Formats: sequence, structure tokens, C-alpha cells
Amino acid sequence: MKINVEYLKRFVACGLEDGALRELLAGLGLGTEEVLQVGGETVLDLETTPNRPDWLSHYGVAREIAAKDPGLRFTPMDLAAVDLGAPGDGFAIHIEDPADCRRYSGCIVRDLAVRESPPDVQKLLVSLGLRPINDVVDASNLVMMTCGQPLHIFDLERLRGGQVRVRRARAGEALRLLDERDVTLDGGHLLIADGERPLALAGVMGGLDSGITPATRHVFIESACFDPVVIRLGARSLGLKTDASHRFERGMDAEATLPALRMALRLLSRSQGRALKPSFFQDAYPRPQSRPAIRLEKDFPARFTGMDISAADAAAVLQRLGFALRDDGAAWQVTSPSHRVDAECREDLVEEIARVLGYDRLQGEMPLTANPVLRVDEARPRLQRLKARLAAAGFQEVINYVFQSPEENRLAGAEERPLALKNPLGRDFSVMKNSLVPGLLRNTAANADQGCDRVALFEIGNAFADEAGRVVERRRLALSAYGQEQRPDWRLAGREFDLAWLKTELAALAGLLRLEFAFRAAAHPLFRPGACFRVDCGGRPGGWCGEVAAAASGLHKLERPVFAAELDLEALLAGSGERRFQPWNRFPAARRDFTFRMARARSFQELDDAIAGLRPAALESYELTDVYQGPGLPADQVSLSLSFTYRAAERTLTGEEVNEAHRGFTGRLAAQLGLIQR
Repeated sequence: MKINVEYLKRFVACGLEDGALRELLAGLGLGTEEVLQVGGETVLDLETTPNRPDWLSHYGVAREIAAKDPGLRFTPMDLAAVDLGAPGDGFAIHIEDPADCRRYSGCIVRDLAVRESPPDVQKLLVSLGLRPINDVVDASNLVMMTCGQPLHIFDLERLRGGQVRVRRARAGEALRLLDERDVTLDGGHLLIADGERPLALAGVMGGLDSGITPATRHVFIESACFDPVVIRLGARSLGLKTDASHRFERGMDAEATLPALRMALRLLSRSQGRALKPSFFQDAYPRPQSRPAIRLEKDFPARFTGMDISAADAAAVLQRLGFALRDDGAAWQVTSPSHRVDAECREDLVEEIARVLGYDRLQGEMPLTANPVLRVDEARPRLQRLKARLAAAGFQEVINYVFQSPEENRLAGAEERPLALKNPLGRDFSVMKNSLVPGLLRNTAANADQGCDRVALFEIGNAFADEAGRVVERRRLALSAYGQEQRPDWRLAGREFDLAWLKTELAALAGLLRLEFAFRAAAHPLFRPGACFRVDCGGRPGGWCGEVAAAASGLHKLERPVFAAELDLEALLAGSGERRFQPWNRFPAARRDFTFRMARARSFQELDDAIAGLRPAALESYELTDVYQGPGLPADQVSLSLSFTYRAAERTLTGEEVNEAHRGFTGRLAAQLGLIQR
């Protein structure tokens, strides 16, 4: 909002220098984005908030300055002598739905001679970023910049049927706007129309056919208060943004329509060189605005803020801001001024008091308080450790929308009915995602397109499903790896990501959470057949991992294999074991190796399950040290070498004890799985 400082001081006679004025406004919440010098005058470009439409005018800013300094007084333009006239025959205003238009005031002025505005008005408008056109249009613009109320002025001779109607557009109805753009309208748009056709898009822009021209002699001046939601949706649907719509979208003061009409008449009287009196005036106000009183206990501002605020100071601030107070003993009944559409509860009133008195009065001590709804999130430390482990392994965290395209949803579950949005941002964001993996593939493709040869990502987010008509939201952890796991250098050869690497990382995460994962061969539409595993946690399904299917990676034109996993995070955190200190085992360990042939049809998971079921008490751990397939072995067999570590917690094991335990254990293992020792 641009404010001409000299013009502002007509309404509040403050003697502050520009720098002091900017500091005062900043303390009130009006930051200065830019300071301009236009025609030798200072113009402040102020940053306003959406809840304060009254700040979008010189009046609104002047009120704030007067409220801050008790020695100043807000002095609006004197309009007492301006006569609006009375209703007459031959013309009428109709509002079809009072919900769309809260108030519509209008008057007819005859026998004008359209001319240039006085030089000082033109200079003022230029300083505020507006182009002077003629005295009629300039008067409406200056009223808007002065008191915040947008006006629109029609050429009366172009109106048909002797009436103005505020109504919704009919489907397919067309209008040529003042910027010569042709728009096609529907029932979502609010119109100003005459007896036969649309004249203007209400609250947004006038129509070209009824606009002011040098030949205009008689005018109809509109001053209205429209429903902000209707104006916002109508303007957005057509891609329009005007000074008028910017104000109407935020909510206008229904009591400002008549003062704005009087101001326009006064400005036109000056430019026309004679007193103007309307030949017709009507104020259509079907539902007068009510302002219910807000009860404010006199000690509440001090209790709520912790500031030293006396009842007298609180009352004085509210009265300077235009609020009406009725003393009710221990409390006030406070009525908001009509221009304060944002003040709805006692907390809003306290915010006004604290803002004007100054936030420097806030105490520096933390108040003693208790939060009865506070709950400690016990899973949070484990989640933070999990994120740190992934980052240390080279993964980077991403955050995606919870929406994706229907094609991506079908890849993750073709049999599921997608949860479609009624108002999507676009087709690529039109359904709630049923998996996090498609989002990681999109991120991977974006990085690969920029030449990244190593893309390892993870995301923690929600996936959605429709279960018997009920929307279910589950928290997931997804990982993906693409490209080079090890870049080549002078010491090491390059190495690509593979499924074994991903399973190793998942096993490390399981260890961090005091869990054990089991990988069962399975099938899932997101993963390539034969390279897909169900991840079981504590005997229950916990997610999936594998090589992403060509249909999914091909959707984003990824040329290399992508390895991914998606886990049920809530199940993992709920099942994770408690962290407890384990003392170091001070007794030495003994290692024994076991090399054998196994049928290739068996999975390593079967071997791992068998070891878990048969392991002796002294077996501390084991690891796979070698895999061989090739000459010397039948095609349907594979050679594996395992290294077992034995250790007792209470004493040192003898060599014979270790050998006996190892022979018995490996013998039972070979018999159960049909292994052939080598």
C-alpha cells in the first residue's frame, strides 16, 4: 500500500520526520518495504497483513498514528455539507441476493463536463502509482486511496432499463472489461447489470461499454460492499487482480459506502467548479451490519500478556482506535468500529492494546505455566536417531506433497480406488498418494537430469488408503538408491548400487531400532518380479523392498536401476526395543568356519531362519564371508562360506567345547536344509 506522507499528514497532523514515522509504523505492525521520492514528495510502500483491510488507505494509517500518540487526533475530510439528495422516479437499484451484496449505495449526477483533474490531484495519484485519466475516474481512485472504499462510475446514458441490478451471472454470459479483455462468465461471478445486459464484474473491474468517455455528460456513481468470498473466487477464476478486488477480498466496511459517495461528490465539485447535487440517490441496505459487543474483563489484558497494563490505559487505547466502551463494573462491553472487520473476540482486543502500547512492555521472564494437554513423544528420539543413521549412510531427506498423479497411484496399487481431490492443483497432484516411492522416483529423475550420478534419498511422510469407505492415513519411511554407490578413484573401482546394498542398510536400521528384519521373496506392483521382498518385522509384515519395476522407473525416464524400500514407520517405532546398556564381554571369542553347497532354489532367508532356530547358546554371531557359483559346481547349487563366533558370558570356552558345539550345530543345520559340507 503506497502512502504519500504529505497527504497523510492532512488527516493526522504529526510532525515526525520520515525516519521516525517509519519506526512508529513498524511498531504498529506496518513495515515499510520501500521509500520512494516522487515529484519531491516522500511515498512509503507499506507491507500490510490480509486481516487488516482498513490499512489499505490513508485514513486507516492515520487512525493508527493517532492511536499511538495520545497528543494527536485523526481528522477525516469534512463532508457534512455534501448533500446526497433523495430517491427519484425513473431509476432503481435492486439486489437479488443480500448474501452477495451487503450494501449498495448509488447516486446520479447530471450535466458534467469530463475534463482533466486539478494538477495537485494528478500529482498525488502519480505518486501513489496510479495514472490520471480524467476528473471523474480520478475522483473514484482518490476516494479509494483516501478512505479505502472502491467506487465505480458508469456513463448513465449507456445504462438501459432505468435500473442497476446486482446479480449472479448466467452460464455463458459474456462481458468486455475496461482492459478490453473478453470474459465468459458463469454462476460463480457477481455482476452489476442494467435491465438487459452485464455492465461490470462486481468488485473487480468495470465493463468497456458503460465506461466514462470524453462525451459522458451524466454519471451513476456506485459505492458498495460485496461478499469477500464471492469476489475472491470470481476474480481468481478469471486470473484478475485489481486494486478494487484486493480490498473487497479482505472484507470492506459496510458503513463506508455513504461517506465515500460524499467524498466523490466533493472532489468532483472542485474539478467541475460548482456544487454538485445528485438528481437521484438510493441506499440499498437489506441487512444492516450488526456489531455484537465483546466482553472484556478489566484485568484481562494484564493477565493475558503479563504486561503492566492499567484499566485506564487499556480503555484509552481502545477508544483512540475507535472502539466504543460501556462500563459494566468489572468488565467493559466493547463494540468494534465498522471498519475493524477483524476484531471478533477479547484476545483480538488485547492484541490491539499491546500493539499500541508497545511490545517493549512485555516481561523478559518465562511465565510459570502448566500445559495439561502436553504429551511426551517417546518415539521422537528414535526417529531422530533413524534420520541421523540414514544421513550418515549418504541418504538425503526430501519432503514431497501428499498428492500425486493417478498414473503413479496405479503403479503402487492398481486394485486400489484412488482418493481423488475435488479441487486439485493439477493432474499431477490430483489424488492422495498411496505410496511414497513414486515421489522419490520423481526426485531421483530431477537430480539425474542435472547430472548427479549418485542419488540416495529418503522421505518420512503419510500414505493414504480407502478401507471400506474410511480414509486411513499411515506414516511411512521410504528409501531409494540410484547410480553409483562408490565412485571410482585411484584406489577403488566404481561400484553401482544393488539390492544387497539396500538390504544391508535396512538391516542396519533394524539394528538401530533393536529389531530384526526378515526378507521374504514376494510380489508387489512397484518392484521387478524376482527382485522383490516383503520385509517382516517381529513376524509381522513391515514393508517392501526391491528393484523398482521398469514401468515405474520408465515413467520418469530413469536409465539405471532404482532400488527402493517402503516401511510402515509406526509399526517399526512401536516394535523397537528399549535401549539398555550392555557391558562388554571380557571373555575371548572363538571363530569357526563352515563352507557348504546349497540348492540355489533355497533363499538365504531360509538359511537365516534355520540358524535362528538351531543356534546353540554359545553362538554369538555369524557372517557370510564368501559366495561362489561357477565351474566345479552343479548349475543348481551355490557354495557359501559362513564364519561363526562363539563366546560364553561367564567364562572362557575351551577349544573342545567350541568344536563340539560347532560340529553339532552345523550337522543339524545341514540335515535340516540338505547342505553338503565341502
